Amino acid sequence: MAGVKYKEYSPEEDRIYNESIAKIREGMKNGLTFGEACQVIDVTDEELKEFILDDALKIMIAELHYGKAMNLEEVARILNLPMGKVSVASLEMLEDAGIAAAELHRKNNPKPDGPAGNA
Repeated sequence: MAGVKYKEYSPEEDRIYNESIAKIREGMKNGLTFGEACQVIDVTDEELKEFILDDALKIMIAELHYGKAMNLEEVARILNLPMGKVSVASLEMLEDAGIAAAELHRKNNPKPDGPAGNA
């Protein structure tokens, strides 16, 4: 998907990221909606906050849709989010996984010096 951004975290950003994801998960475990749980975190860096919220949504989709075999409509209802937002996040998550798999493949299978193909 166009516009998908990736970020390398500094050690401090990594700490903030992990603490924030844990707070969102805890909030949902305690009965908050996804939106309410996201309001619990206190992150002043707006770019980092955007990444955290985006990843938190993808984590919840992965757990509910893939982990608990719920369809996306059920996931949207449980998260109290519009179906369109859940669908887009799900597609982005699948693209993220594809990119990560391709990068791992390239890392483990470096290109030979010659041209690719059956020449």
